[in-house]
Amino acid sequence: MEESDFESEHIKSAQILFFNNLSHSGVPVHPLQFQRYIRNLGVNQDCHIIVYDKGEQIWASYALWIFKLFGHERISLLNGGFLEWKKLQLSESGPYPTEMGPGQFPEFVGNFQARWTAEYVSAFDDVMANFESKECDVVDAQSPEEYEGTAPGAVFGHIKNAINIPPEEIFDGSNNTWLDKANMSQIFANHGLQITRPVIVYCGTSLHASMIWLALHRLKFNATVYFGSWPEWVIRAPDYLKVIPELSQNLPSSKENLRPTPEITGKNSTIKPLS
Repeated sequence: MEESDFESEHIKSAQILFFNNLSHSGVPVHPLQFQRYIRNLGVNQDCHIIVYDKGEQIWASYALWIFKLFGHERISLLNGGFLEWKKLQLSESGPYPTEMGPGQFPEFVGNFQARWTAEYVSAFDDVMANFESKECDVVDAQSPEEYEGTAPGAVFGHIKNAINIPPEEIFDGSNNTWLDKANMSQIFANHGLQITRPVIVYCGTSLHASMIWLALHRLKFNATVYFGSWPEWVIRAPDYLKVIPELSQNLPSSKENLRPTPEITGKNSTIKPLS
């Protein structure tokens, strides 16, 4: 959420989260950096955090994933976000207070503790290893045009064998709400996903990937986000594991004909919260 959007109106007592304090172009910040930021917001270790945004839940989904990644399990996403809150404020007799301005600065520093939780994340080496083990399904959360490599601008495409499931398939943008679990489960099944197989999700920045990850997480899939995403893959992976239209027309028939990629060291209420 932009600061101007937040100051125009927000849920009373809410604190704004700045994306740049959570991530560097999709890559999570260091745990201690995150811990210091969240403590300065007055958040304690035992807090139940509720995240929301004013759009299509993409920022709230990413924030939820980041909190989970850094070890905080007591967190929910407000289904429908600020739009649903305002609808209820206008139509219901119950208290759905909002306020304007920058919000109140916390009166104390919290004791939030951040710890890296590897079960929610995959790295480049994990995705590479999966081509040998074939233990996981890989889901691409980019738009169909980005997935196919037909979108203008940057070099788009996808990881070889990845399944394209953009957030629009499991999210109703007309009212900013998620599909129910039964419908989401059917959509994932139609794409060939099975709850018995782990899933690695990626996109171009981890933002759309976090939405698909959240949907899978709700359905009890063992899912991770590959935070390096397509920008890292297109640079580091060998060409035979990338699907880019221009490349696909000129690829050698086997990986033996390709020069190996240099190795880089890395790590292997009426509104109901989503549950």
